[in-house]
Amino acid sequence: MACRIAHDVPSELQALAPRPELHALGMPRNGRGEIDDVLLDCVRLPGMRMLRIYVPAAELRGRRPLPVVLVNDGHKAFEPANHRSVPAWQQSGTLQLHRVMDGLLCEHAVRPAIVVAIATHAGSRADQYVPVRAQFGGSEFGGFGEAYLDLLEHEVLPAVEARLRGMTVSRAAADRVLLGSSIGGVSALFGAITRPDVFGGAIALSPSAWVDDGFLTRAAQAAGPLRARIGADIGDGERAPIREHCRRLFDVLETHGDGRVLADEVPGIHNEDSWRQRLPRLLQHVLGRSADA
Repeated sequence: MACRIAHDVPSELQALAPRPELHALGMPRNGRGEIDDVLLDCVRLPGMRMLRIYVPAAELRGRRPLPVVLVNDGHKAFEPANHRSVPAWQQSGTLQLHRVMDGLLCEHAVRPAIVVAIATHAGSRADQYVPVRAQFGGSEFGGFGEAYLDLLEHEVLPAVEARLRGMTVSRAAADRVLLGSSIGGVSALFGAITRPDVFGGAIALSPSAWVDDGFLTRAAQAAGPLRARIGADIGDGERAPIREHCRRLFDVLETHGDGRVLADEVPGIHNEDSWRQRLPRLLQHVLGRSADA
């Protein structure tokens, strides 16, 4: 399929794997999306929280209401930590979602969408992403997962709409996608399983299905038929007990998903560089043009 924008491939990229975030490096600047920062003073889970909002290139914004992808662990969503010290095509450590989206959009592989990276504090992320109290290594965590989903619905989404008044932000549940990795993937899946009328899609990379000996699997089993569209995976290089918990979860999701679920074990490990390479396939499943029906 031809690119949306004709452009040359820089010589440095020609020998590299054809990945969307590398493809984006060859695109002209006016064909790429933009990132804006908003500081949100939250009422639920009180405190200041940074929202980093990616919007697609101007020519893609006005055709129809734009879906919204809400990303947990927002500090790992966009710019790599080493982006000033190494060439762009060697950067690592984050999902580089702005480049992934630009590359996929240039290839007509997904629908134009807004991506909102939601900051969290390292010391409280497990509490906010897990709705039940759980234990790990003698420490307790979790219990605020429902409040965090309330925050996304009632504070983050309205703040995004207010910031992007010149664009039409879709309010359809099917166009609200939760995205997370590791323990952030627990929140993404739990939101789509239990609140499909609000969050009709989820992407989870290496979700921590082991939490509370598989509470997420039990929640999916209890929920019955799934109405959300879900993409999830686990890397084959991760520890066997973690993979086994994910297999059980994925089996339940696929059984209840009526074709809406893509969930499997793939080559990979537990870090952002691996997740970035695996992410395009899941984005295409949840946000691709075939999912637009």
